[in-house]
This record gives sequence, structure tokens and C-alpha cells, in this order.
Amino acid sequence: MKRLVLFVVGSISLVSFGHQARAQRAPADTSASVAAGGLQRQYNQLVRNAWSLYNGPEYIDYVRSNTNGHRFFGTKDEQLATVTYAGTTYANVLLRYDLIRGQLVLKPYQDDFQIQLVNELVERFSIGGHTFVRLGADAPGRAAFYDVLVDGPVQALAAHYKKYTEHTTVTTIEGEITATTTYYLHKDGQYYPIKKPKDVVRLFPEHRAALRSYLQKNNEPEPEQAFIALVRYQAELAAAH
Repeated sequence: MKRLVLFVVGSISLVSFGHQARAQRAPADTSASVAAGGLQRQYNQLVRNAWSLYNGPEYIDYVRSNTNGHRFFGTKDEQLATVTYAGTTYANVLLRYDLIRGQLVLKPYQDDFQIQLVNELVERFSIGGHTFVRLGADAPGRAAFYDVLVDGPVQALAAHYKKYTEHTTVTTIEGEITATTTYYLHKDGQYYPIKKPKDVVRLFPEHRAALRSYLQKNNEPEPEQAFIALVRYQAELAAAH
């Protein structure tokens, strides 16, 4: 954090000094002054935005090194991501999503420390080909963010969780991380838990026969993919009517 502050202050000082030096050498050209003023405002806004993103508490590692599994979404390594934070969207930032604590972890470029973003300021983020959103007080579960599997008038959502436990062996203490996912369907302002395909069929009585027929013909073994395919097919049926 100190290096960022020094860079920002030093850059602003250099810009200000350059403006003063030009003012002493010759009368300012009006068009040049206007352009310089616009650049200065853009730069100041950039600094304010960067300060907002990098102004969170430091993220401290809490998992033992001899732990089976990892705590993050997708991969344990940082991923290039896009995040909308405090009203500003940032692209190509290095993020990880801690599924145990429900925290977004930001790694500044060329720095060893990591920053924990403030959840209340995160509107949405995209990482590893998935888009996550923060829901309001009516969120269906305890997840910090929800994976939007299918977007539209009817949404298919997933809440990903991981749990960290420690157990003692004869010689040491070992950690273990396990993962679970729960699914929800958002329809007409309500969230419905989905545990099996029949739960989706029940929510659309007008398409019950077509959805049942689809399930019989398409036996998808992966639960998440089956959920996604069924909701997308329902959207096709709704659009056709």
C-alpha cells in the first residue's frame, strides 16, 4: 500500500510541477490548457478509482500448508478477472474467490501481499468463465456471491461453498478442504432451491409434459449441466409461446 501511495503522490507532484513550469515560460495556449486540464481530471479520477480498489485490508493466509485441497473457486492460482467495485468496473485484475470465507482476494501486480475486497462494495465479477453477482437481503442462502449459470427472465444460480477442517494424526495436524454447491432458480421475484431436475419441472406446470420428455431424451449425468440445459430449454419453450 505504501508503494502505491508514493507512486500516486509523486506522479501528481510531477504533473503539477510541469504545469507550473510551462506557466512561467510563456502565456498558456487556450486549447493546450483545456486539453491539459482534461488530462489532469482524467488522471485524478484514475487515481481515485485505483485507491478505492486497492484500499482494502490485507488478506492473511489461514490454511495449513499440508492441506488436502484448496479454498478458491476453480483454481488456487490468481485469474484474470473483471470486477465492478464501488460503482467502477475494472478489467484484467488478478483475483481469487475464497469459497470458505466468501471473500474476493486481489493481488496487485508486482507485489507479494494480497488485498481483501469489501464484499458490500462488490456488485459483480467475472472469473474463470463464470459471472458472480451479489444479491440483496432476499438472497436465498448464505453465499457472499452467486454464480449466474443462466441469465434471463428465469435465472439459474449456483452457490459454491468450501469447508476447512483440521484433524490430528500421530505426527502432525493436517487440513482438509471439501466443496459443496447448492442450486437455485429465480422466478417471478422468488428463489427456489433445486435439488433435482424434477424440482425445475414442478415450477413450470404449463411446460411439464415437454420438460419431462426432454429429461427422458437427454440424460445428462452432471447435475450442474443438467440444470443449465433444462432451464435453457424452458426458456426456448417460453419464447415459442
